[in-house]
Amino acid sequence: MRPTAVKFKNGIEVEGSQMDPDAVNQVIDEERVFQGNYLEVERLRFMLPDGTHGERERVRVRDAVAVLPVEKSGDVHLVRQYRHAIGQTIVEVPAGLLDDGEDDLQAALRECEEETGYRPGKMTRLLRYAHAEGYSTGFITLFLGTELAHTGKICLDTTEYLEHVTLPFEELRNLVKTNQIIDSKTILCTFLGESLITP
Repeated sequence: MRPTAVKFKNGIEVEGSQMDPDAVNQVIDEERVFQGNYLEVERLRFMLPDGTHGERERVRVRDAVAVLPVEKSGDVHLVRQYRHAIGQTIVEVPAGLLDDGEDDLQAALRECEEETGYRPGKMTRLLRYAHAEGYSTGFITLFLGTELAHTGKICLDTTEYLEHVTLPFEELRNLVKTNQIIDSKTILCTFLGESLITP
C-alpha cells in the first residue's frame, strides 16, 4: 500500500504519515499554572489520535525582534550580557520584546538604538521563526540593519546591564563557526545576513 501524503495547514506535505494533523490539536482543557512578569505557563490536556489523553505545558511570551546592525566598513554592533537562564555571559545581536501596539519593524529599530546607540536607516527582514516551538508561543523576527546613524540614545531597562561590542563581520562569522556564539538569533542573523553584507 502506497503511503499517503498528509497536507498540513501550512501547505507542507509529509509522505508516509497516516496522522490526521487536526486530531492532535483537540485541546480539551487549559489551566493557567503560573503568571510572571515575562511569561505565563499553561497546562494543556488534549486528545491523541488513538483516543487517549495527553498533557503538555505551554509558555506564553510576547514576540520578539533582533537586529544585526552593520556599518559600511563591515563592522557589526553587538551586545555582551549575562543570561541568567543559562548562567553565562554571551555576545549577541541587539534584541527585545515588542511593546503593546508596536509592530516588529518599530520594535527592532527601537531596540537597536536603545541597546547600541545606532539607528538603522535601512532594515531588511531576514526571517521570522518559532524559537522554542516545543513549549513556547514565542516568535522572533530577524532584521539586517544598515545605513546606520549614531544617535547615542542608549536607553536600557532598569534590570539591563549590557556592554556594547563592535567586531568585524568576519570575526563574528568565525565566532559562530567555532561555537563561541551560542545564541540562535545571532547565529541565524550571521548566516542569513552574510550574502547581503559587502564589507
